[in-house]
Amino acid sequence: MSSRKKVPPVIPVVGGGGGDASREDQLREWEENQRRLREQQAAQSQPAAVPVAVAPAVLPAQATPEDGEPQPPTDSADPVDAVGAVAPAREGAAGYLPMPEFTEPDSSDPTERLEFYARGIHAVQYAARANHERAEQQRLIGLGLRLRAVKEEELHKTAGFNTFGELTEARFNIKKHQANNIIRVLGVAQALEDITTQELKERPLRVLVPILDTHGVEAVRQTWLEASRHGNVTDTALREAANFLGFAPPKELPAVTETEKKAPTASQVSESLRAVERIRALAERDPARARREAEQLESAVRELLEELSGNLG
Repeated sequence: MSSRKKVPPVIPVVGGGGGDASREDQLREWEENQRRLREQQAAQSQPAAVPVAVAPAVLPAQATPEDGEPQPPTDSADPVDAVGAVAPAREGAAGYLPMPEFTEPDSSDPTERLEFYARGIHAVQYAARANHERAEQQRLIGLGLRLRAVKEEELHKTAGFNTFGELTEARFNIKKHQANNIIRVLGVAQALEDITTQELKERPLRVLVPILDTHGVEAVRQTWLEASRHGNVTDTALREAANFLGFAPPKELPAVTETEKKAPTASQVSESLRAVERIRALAERDPARARREAEQLESAVRELLEELSGNLG
């Protein structure tokens, strides 16, 4: 058995040395490099493969049989290195990163060996974070597909429940409004899963539901990509991107009656208006904090209105 050493994996560094490249670009580059490395190792494990060398930046040509047709990669395990460690690759799992294989450095210098292992640790941590985000994204889609089927087929009746919400809370510990919101954003999540591997959270995606209904899948993708250029994709960022791209409907302000023009008395001011006035006063001292609190209040009010509307059954 050969005792050759493997080169360490290239480690993507989020936010470092990438210029204007986004996290999505870094993740796609990492996935492409890993795919090329796996295919190269498969080609090298075949009888006609060239001697083992340092992994080049491009994919080498695969050996071909006598009939001239390309020979597909084998399904056999990767070659075992000196320490016998092989990481299984998930060829069919789009968007997931295979964990970097454990290899030993060629150098016997303790400092260089430490740096080699440190790069491998960072690579494993990066892959784990990326895979967690992709898994959460697919969890949202997987739940949405199944909850929608259960609701449309009215299967709660088969299980002896009076409503869909009673079934989801009793069987899956998912409250009615949560289940309905997951179903509501399902189409948006499906529209985005082939352009991002990031975690898709249900609440921000609600902003894109009317855009999907009115303008279609491509508008949803454009809005997401525009919002992602500025960092974390929040509901506020998506709303601003939709406005910028012209996908958000203009807000029509209701006409103000003569009665409404009169300032309310202290006894007529509701708790919600007091909260608004408190935030307005805070803005004079700390505008950034006031904006954050206003966004939190806006998000909470939208969620409450959706729960009260009952338009999802």
